[in-house]
Amino acid sequence: MTLFTPVFAEEAASMTPKPVNLISIDGFDINNSMVAETIATLLIIVVVQIAMRAPKLIPCGLQNFVEWVVEAMSDFLEGITGRATMQRGFWYFGGLFVFIFAENILSLLPGVGTIGYGHVVNGSFEVTQPFLRGPNANVNLTAAYSAIFFFMWFYWTIRHLGLWGLLKHIFGSQVSFPNPIVNYLFVFVFFLVGWVEVFSVFIVRPIAFTFRLFGNIFGGEFLLDSVYRMAPNIAFLTLIPCYIYELLVAFVQAFVFFVLTAVFTGIFTNTDDHSAEAENAH
Repeated sequence: MTLFTPVFAEEAASMTPKPVNLISIDGFDINNSMVAETIATLLIIVVVQIAMRAPKLIPCGLQNFVEWVVEAMSDFLEGITGRATMQRGFWYFGGLFVFIFAENILSLLPGVGTIGYGHVVNGSFEVTQPFLRGPNANVNLTAAYSAIFFFMWFYWTIRHLGLWGLLKHIFGSQVSFPNPIVNYLFVFVFFLVGWVEVFSVFIVRPIAFTFRLFGNIFGGEFLLDSVYRMAPNIAFLTLIPCYIYELLVAFVQAFVFFVLTAVFTGIFTNTDDHSAEAENAH
């Protein structure tokens, strides 16, 4: 049995959402999205290690930038999720934003998607299996983000409200009237609305989280590829506005994912009746 098996394509293929398998290690396939994810992770680790290898009381340079990013994100999160949840979950929210942003920027670097296995087609070399691919153009990765967030959301809300408090928050009536008949009517209405919320939490949000990020990043890759193929001889000019736009998309999509996860969590955890818990956590 061969331990390392390179995988080659026989025909040129247009860009597809499916990542390309590069090698197989004893039956475990490694695709180009996984390689890019690993590189993005290593880059983040290296930057943080360099910034904090000799921390100073009065930061400067890269340390100052890293601490500013952390402080800005923590202050922003505290206003959305509450202090207690921010302190419990900053590692997740902050790490998620940095990781997605780094992956999006990596996918725009020269050579990503253009260097790899291939063969000559119509007199020119056609890359059919690039070594690197934008990680967030892989729907499996964005689906993993959504799945992890679902479990973390469940943990944070249960930790903050308790199971009974979570059920009351979803199904319980949020208003009270002197007339008992009106109260019973609102209890029934909020019970029905609660099932809509359950459907949103378990079905709508995971799908939306998965395909919003994937669709924007894959669409950007397809845009760049299409513009290049239309006029490869002047691509250095036609691609400039596209790259500027995609740089904006790279930040916006990471920020949107970061904000939405925080907002959906803060709806349940940023409550006035749990301010004492937040103070104790602080």
